[in-house]
Amino acid sequence: MNANIKSVLNDLKDGVCSIFKGKPDPQNIYSMNGRVPFGQGLAFGIQHIFAMFIANIAPILIVFGYIGLLGATGEYASYASNAIRGAIFIAGIGTIIQLFFGARLPIVIGTSFTFVGLFMSFYEGTPNVFDPVASVDAYYTIMASIIIGGLFIAVLGPFVKWWGKIIKPIVPAIVVLGIGLSLLSVGAEYFLGGSSVIADLSISNAQFACYVIVGLFTLLVGILWSLFIKGIWKNLNIIIAMIAGYLLALIFNYTVAPGIIDFSTLQVNSIADVINVPMPLDFTKLIFKPIPIVLTCLIFLVATVEGIGDSSAVCSGGLNRQITYRELGGVLTVDGFSSMLAGMFGSLPLTTFSQNVGIVSQTKMVNRFTIFIGACFLVLCGFFPPLANFLLTIPYCVLGGAILIVFGSIAVTGIKMIVELGFNEKNSMITALSICLGYGITLVSAFADRLNAGGEVLQNLYIIISNPVLNMFVIALLFAWILPEDMHFSFKKDKQK
Repeated sequence: MNANIKSVLNDLKDGVCSIFKGKPDPQNIYSMNGRVPFGQGLAFGIQHIFAMFIANIAPILIVFGYIGLLGATGEYASYASNAIRGAIFIAGIGTIIQLFFGARLPIVIGTSFTFVGLFMSFYEGTPNVFDPVASVDAYYTIMASIIIGGLFIAVLGPFVKWWGKIIKPIVPAIVVLGIGLSLLSVGAEYFLGGSSVIADLSISNAQFACYVIVGLFTLLVGILWSLFIKGIWKNLNIIIAMIAGYLLALIFNYTVAPGIIDFSTLQVNSIADVINVPMPLDFTKLIFKPIPIVLTCLIFLVATVEGIGDSSAVCSGGLNRQITYRELGGVLTVDGFSSMLAGMFGSLPLTTFSQNVGIVSQTKMVNRFTIFIGACFLVLCGFFPPLANFLLTIPYCVLGGAILIVFGSIAVTGIKMIVELGFNEKNSMITALSICLGYGITLVSAFADRLNAGGEVLQNLYIIISNPVLNMFVIALLFAWILPEDMHFSFKKDKQK
């Protein structure tokens, strides 16, 4: 027993020490272990944070807006702001735990979009309207469900070696492809300025063109930087593109397109707006309802497959190897534990972030020290709201121009994983069915309208099948077991000679 404890402690020690191993070396940027010069580490670490920052809080803005707490005033005004700071703070803490003790892969975790539709369904009031009873009831029901669901996955994670065998290799590859496909519309929407800008007809065509120009300029800067800059610094294309795009947006903001940058988040009214310690919620107000808890646990299972797909993509795209069960267990356990912490701080569940998987796959920079620096920046943002608030001023068109290729590279990584498994007839059939049915059905808006108008049961069904990643996972999982390895199945028996 003592030997086992000593082995575990040595393993934990190695997980921490390996990140800071040796003297800083610029070439360590392509190695998971070891330090790089601090300036280099800061630049590449912040690039990871820039890529995920807006998307990290976007699910909170959607859910809290829907349940009426985003624009609430008085005693209810703190719910949304605490959730945002909690998401930033716990994303940093969870990423550090993942780097040191979890999978020990170059992974960044952040708020998951997978749960958005489900949590919105917990609200029994009028959408986007604050109701003191219904809004607060939904909030504490969501948080209680997150805490239980996170604990469920944290316990299940270490045993992935056994239940993970149900998931054949083609399934995570399909999930990664599904994640990439599901993000394409998000990237394109950001590129055009975001949904609110696109839908706002009061914005003139000339002003709207400025958003598109900024997005295109940001994209071109990223491409040109990759083409003409040599060495490891060429991989800073994302952060350089965002800086360039932000400067152009700043020029437009004070000339032809006022409002392209929203500086309202930078207002300081008290000392609490400058420094503020993230605080947990009031646990005595948690509302535990069986059905929301069960549904949340089921969606957590879907999120684990995303985690498996994302972490597999990191190993395949960044490390050129397959992921191990020990790494998978670490990913899922820490994701569950971090989600439980997020719920305790009034925020939404956390999972591995596809945007950052795309960066690793695209740049091949897998150094954990750089991501550790970026995670520390997230933690600081949780204590110092102005740091977080400044990043909130980044226009969607700048973000979209910078990460458009990153989102696409996730889908490419999924295709690469499928190719490595072999495009035999079975894998080709599974891929085709997953894309055409699993992803394609979510593009039929009339079908969505029909389900939403069909009563509570069909509305709940829509919540499930509106998630293309879930659809593609279920289809791939089923047909991976149903279809025979030899697709030339015949009912005729061979004649005996």
